[in-house]
Amino acid sequence: MPTAYPTRLPSVPADRWGAEKLADLGIERPDEGRPVAVADFVLDADSTEQAEQRLLAYIDNDYEDDLRGATATAAEESAPGRWRVTLRVPGEF
Repeated sequence: MPTAYPTRLPSVPADRWGAEKLADLGIERPDEGRPVAVADFVLDADSTEQAEQRLLAYIDNDYEDDLRGATATAAEESAPGRWRVTLRVPGEF
């Protein structure tokens, strides 16, 4: 189940949990509602929930994006303790 922003976010350490952006997946344009920018990231975490919260904290800390309505969904462990997380951010694109 995705984690929605705002949520209680952890403090971001200097190593940023090894967060890396894998790909911009483009803009989804639903029939109704705002367009949604989609991107995949990887980062270190112990669980899906922790990966989702860490990604939202990382984006909130390091980028100027407006995260209202954003969701993070951890899809799979790409390696032990390393999770692929999809970020969806609604906006005007």
